[in-house]
Amino acid sequence: MKAVMYGAGNIGRGFIAKRFYLSKMHTVFIDINTKLVEQLNAAGRYPIYETRGDGYVAEWVENALAINGREAEAVAEAIATADIMATSLGVNVLPHVAPLIASGIELRYRRGGKPLNILICENLIGAEAHLRGLVGRFIPEELKSYFEEQIGFVSASICITVPPTPETFLAENPLAVCTDAYRELPVDLDAFRPKGAEPPEIDGMVARSPFGFFIERKLLIHNMGHALMAYLGWQKKINLIYDIACDGEIKYILTRALLESARALAKKHGLPTDELVQFVEDLMVRFENRLLVDDVFRVGRDPARKLSAGDRLGGAFRLVREVGGVPAHIAVGIAAGLLFDHPDDPIAQEVSGYAKDSGVAAALEKYCSITDPADVRMIETFYELIKSKAPFSEFVGALSAMKNTH
Repeated sequence: MKAVMYGAGNIGRGFIAKRFYLSKMHTVFIDINTKLVEQLNAAGRYPIYETRGDGYVAEWVENALAINGREAEAVAEAIATADIMATSLGVNVLPHVAPLIASGIELRYRRGGKPLNILICENLIGAEAHLRGLVGRFIPEELKSYFEEQIGFVSASICITVPPTPETFLAENPLAVCTDAYRELPVDLDAFRPKGAEPPEIDGMVARSPFGFFIERKLLIHNMGHALMAYLGWQKKINLIYDIACDGEIKYILTRALLESARALAKKHGLPTDELVQFVEDLMVRFENRLLVDDVFRVGRDPARKLSAGDRLGGAFRLVREVGGVPAHIAVGIAAGLLFDHPDDPIAQEVSGYAKDSGVAAALEKYCSITDPADVRMIETFYELIKSKAPFSEFVGALSAMKNTH
C-alpha cells in the first residue's frame, strides 16, 4: 500500500510515516525543501532515535521516497494513486497547498474516483472543516458530490514530543529524527469516507467518536503547557524546556495551569477528572525528559497565534471561563506571552511591542479576544508582576486572592 505524507518535517518523518511503515506501507513524502527531498530519495531510509529510559533506541523507516512540492503534476499523481494520505505542514501552510491537493483529487476522480482519507495532523480545532473548505474552493462543480462523499478529511491528535534532533545524530545522518516513545494516534472516526466504512488498520491509530475532546486535550493541555513554559522560561533566562519544567517556581504555575484546563475539559465533556489528572502527571514526566532537547524559541515563537482564542493559551483561558472556572494560572502564561520579545521572532517583537505601546487591555483584545474587565485586570496584574521582576511570593499571593474572589 502507498501512503502520501504531505510534509517531511519531524512529525511527518518521526511519527506519521513511522506508523505507515509499521503498517507495511511505503511512504511518498511531499515537501518543498529541495535538499531534504534529494536526501530522502538518495537514501530511501532514515533513522528515528526514540527515547527509552536513560538512552535512545534507533529504529529505521525504509522504502521512503520524496517529491518536490513545487512539481504540481508529480504531486497530483501521488495523491491520485495514494491509499491513504496525511498532512503535517503547519496551519499557515495549508492555504498554499490546497490547490495542489484539489488537483490530485480531481485526477483521482478522472481515473475512477476511489475514496481517499486524509489524516490532518495539525494543531487546529476544527481542522476537518478548515482544510475541506480550503480545498473545496478549487474543486470543480461536477466533482462536488464525489468530494463530499468519497474524500475524508480526518482530524488527528498528535501528542508525541518531537524536538529538534541533536547535532550528534544529524552529523551521522542528516535525515535523523528524535522522538519520545509515545505511539497513540487518535483520529476522528466520523470523518472517514465513505460514511460507515471501516478505517484502515494503521499502527497506533485509534478511531474515536466523538473526537473533539482529543483535539482539545492536545491543544489546551499539552500545547498550552508547552507555550506557558517557554514564555515563563524566557523571563527567567532559562533556554531549555526540560530545565524550565524542573524550575520550582515555574513548575508551581505550570502544574496548576494544566490542571485548570484539565478540570475544565473534564467538566465540558462529562469525563472523570482522574483520567485527565493522570494525563497531566504523565505529561509532566515527558516535559522533564532531559533526552528531549527543546528550546524557548522553537516552542514560544509566533505568540500571536499561540495567545489567540482559538489556540493554546487564549483557548484554554476561554474554556475555563466557559465552564465557570478561574483560569488564574493560565493568565500568568498569557501575561508572559505578551512580554515574550525574542529578538529572532518578528511576531514576538510585534506582540510585545504592541502591549508595551498600546497597553495590555488593547493587546488582549487584539491577540486573545479577551475584553471582560475582570479578566483584563487579572492578566494586567500578572503582566506588571512579571515586568517588575516581583518575588515569587507576590505571584502566589495574587493567585490565591484571584481564586478566592473570582
